[in-house]
Amino acid sequence: MFGDAMTDHAAAQPRSLSNFVYAAYGTGWVGGQVFRDVPALILLPFMLTVVGVPPAIAGAAIFLPKLWVVICDPLMGTLSDRTKTRWGRRRPYLFVGALLCGVTFLLLFNVPGFESGTTKGIYVGLMYTIACTAFSIYSVPYLTMGSELATTMHERTIVMSWRQIGLGFGLIAGNAMPFYLVGAGGGGAAGYSYMAMILALTCGATMLVTFFGTASVPLTEQTDAPVPLKQQVALAAKNKPFLILMIGYFAQLVGGSSAYATLAMYMNYHLHITDMVFLSQVLLVVSLMVVITPPLLTVMSKRMGKKAVYIFSIIIFIASYALFPLVKEGETGYIYLFAVCMGASNCGFSLMAFSMLFDTIAYDRKISGLNREGVYAGLWSAMDKTAFAFGALLAGLILSAFGYHESTEGFIPQSAEALNGIIVTYSGMPVVFGILSLLIMTKYTLTEDQL
Repeated sequence: MFGDAMTDHAAAQPRSLSNFVYAAYGTGWVGGQVFRDVPALILLPFMLTVVGVPPAIAGAAIFLPKLWVVICDPLMGTLSDRTKTRWGRRRPYLFVGALLCGVTFLLLFNVPGFESGTTKGIYVGLMYTIACTAFSIYSVPYLTMGSELATTMHERTIVMSWRQIGLGFGLIAGNAMPFYLVGAGGGGAAGYSYMAMILALTCGATMLVTFFGTASVPLTEQTDAPVPLKQQVALAAKNKPFLILMIGYFAQLVGGSSAYATLAMYMNYHLHITDMVFLSQVLLVVSLMVVITPPLLTVMSKRMGKKAVYIFSIIIFIASYALFPLVKEGETGYIYLFAVCMGASNCGFSLMAFSMLFDTIAYDRKISGLNREGVYAGLWSAMDKTAFAFGALLAGLILSAFGYHESTEGFIPQSAEALNGIIVTYSGMPVVFGILSLLIMTKYTLTEDQL
């Protein structure tokens, strides 16, 4: 599919990586995306409608663990840079992280029977902190390895295209499957436990594919003095393209994750869709767009430029969420149409953002003469996870401010004000933060000539 990468890569340095290696790398993000997205999609509704955690507490239980990630991810990047083993710098962490992610994902959705909803929220927050640590162990070295596989500007897009395909299948497993699995498991707490078991196995197994499938990749060694954590933010601040890209993408993710966290509630209360199978089908359409669009986006980026594709994708994203409230109950055709637009636009700005990330790392290497992939991967990973958590926190706070009432019995009737709060969160936040991202990204100016 992306065989033209091999010619560019071989010309750039004396080694050749097969499409099998690229595919193995992409497969690892099937589990990575499941682990990243499922809590963002259903952890808030799980706490609000099954466990009985108050909205503000539930939002904090998702957000506060990410404060630790802001420290943990950069530390993980530095640690993997320093590591020397016969498996290389990154692969040992892929192995350990894959196993830990599977276990902690299972425990996250199996909450002990405490009487207090607040106590249950504290349990979820603590378990999520442990799970986020496990994900840092895997995701930061994984992302750093991607920058080491690519050597040219266009090839970075190709490597990320393989990751994007894995991301798409991860969306299918992590978006379309959860609600179906909850129903298959009997619904309620038992259904969520069944869902967690199946997806925990999916996470661990697919993450391990990257560990085993990249065994043939030539090892890269640390050639520079390790960068202390306190200097890492200063390094990023001096790399203007990286700083602009990171802030712009952060804004985009906050808006998207706010909608993500309230999707089930919006569908239930405003479109009166209580059939979880239909919701799974809608999410399947979104996920399939992420699987099938990377080759087209790769061609577009080569002809138009990555920034142009990114901005075009944001515009489609903003328009989709701005117009979605016009859809009325029973208009399933329009729902599927918006699912296509949302999936394609998400794929567009995500693929371009990660490809441009590797460009900014290459830019740093050129102007500094140093190899600091782990530093940038750690900072980026911390930003990504914090943005998703902040979106969930924002959703919880907005719902709480509009008077949304938690429950242990599913979607109970809510006041008109609470229903307005769901609209503000699901539709308004993606538009506001999407526009902010668009404005920020107009300042991004890194080109191939500068690399």
